[in-house]
Amino acid sequence: MKSSSPPPAPDYAGAAKQQGTANLESAVATAKLSNPNTYGPLGSQTVTYGTGDQQYTPTITQTLTPNAQATLNAQQGVERSLAELGQQGVGQAKTILGTPFTPNLPGIQTDISGSVSPVNQSAYTAGNAQGAIGGPTLKQGIDTSGIAAMPVNAGMTGQQAIMSRLEPQLTQNEGMTRQRLANQGLVPGGEAYNNEMRTMGQNRNDLELQAAAQGINLDAAMNQQGFNQAQNQGQFGNEAQLAQFNAGLQNAGLGNTAINQNFNNQLAAQSAQNAAQTQNYNQQLGLAQFGNTAQGQSLDQQLALRNQPLNQITGLMSGSQIQMPQFQGYTGANVAAAPIYQAANDQYNAAMQQYGIKQQNANSTMGGLMSLGSSAMGAGAMYA
Repeated sequence: MKSSSPPPAPDYAGAAKQQGTANLESAVATAKLSNPNTYGPLGSQTVTYGTGDQQYTPTITQTLTPNAQATLNAQQGVERSLAELGQQGVGQAKTILGTPFTPNLPGIQTDISGSVSPVNQSAYTAGNAQGAIGGPTLKQGIDTSGIAAMPVNAGMTGQQAIMSRLEPQLTQNEGMTRQRLANQGLVPGGEAYNNEMRTMGQNRNDLELQAAAQGINLDAAMNQQGFNQAQNQGQFGNEAQLAQFNAGLQNAGLGNTAINQNFNNQLAAQSAQNAAQTQNYNQQLGLAQFGNTAQGQSLDQQLALRNQPLNQITGLMSGSQIQMPQFQGYTGANVAAAPIYQAANDQYNAAMQQYGIKQQNANSTMGGLMSLGSSAMGAGAMYA
């Protein structure tokens, strides 16, 4: 089986030239589409292109309407007339500026000390304030010599008095108990006798303890009462001394208050005098500032008269021109050209793919025929 030939390769150089020509034509078309002719109420703008070598060179022409052109001509004539008038004022300005400027002003006042009284700086004499007074001598202890003594051991003071009354009764009870036990036939050393005597001893001990406790409480109460009396007497003395001290302190404070009031009165009088002098100073200062301000205003007036010719020339030379209509500027935006070169390359690749598919099919057919031929030859050999 005869195989087909591959497709011929495309003309890459020709395709590139065609691509360049297409790009140039696209750029020209884009420029023409992006720069239309414009017509407005004040004028128009047209875009034209040359021929031959100048076929790609744009020419922009802006034309005013007859009324706008006439207004521009009139405005330029006015500006020219103002410029000529400004030339006339230049001579006058030269004459004025050539003359030295000598303002006619009185002297500025810089000192007002001669018309202001000095501030009173003298010190007033006030009385001497009392800084301290002698305080009382307070008691720091109390006399306990007359207070009832606290018991040191049993049988003293209140306790001794209670026991002196209790002792005869206890002795009588012991004698009666011993006699009662003897009458009952109980003898010392016996269990019943000892039990009775022990009980009697416990009762005696309980009575003695109660008497001792009552005596101690009585002695403590008497001692506390004496202590309280001595303490109250000491506090009474201290309070009397403190009252006398406070009275002296109040008298001293009253005197100091009078001294302070006298000083404040003198100080207020001095402050009033200084305030009057300050007010006089401010009035003199205001008059001086008023005169100096008037001199500044006079100087400004004289400078304004001197600069008037220059201001006139500046005003004549600052005339405004007519506003030209604003047209769209020329733009050279590009439009992508047709991809001729890429299309030729894609077409060649597609042809090569088709060629490859045909070659693959042809090879498959040839392989199948050869396989069948081999099978037939093998079968003939078997039957021979």
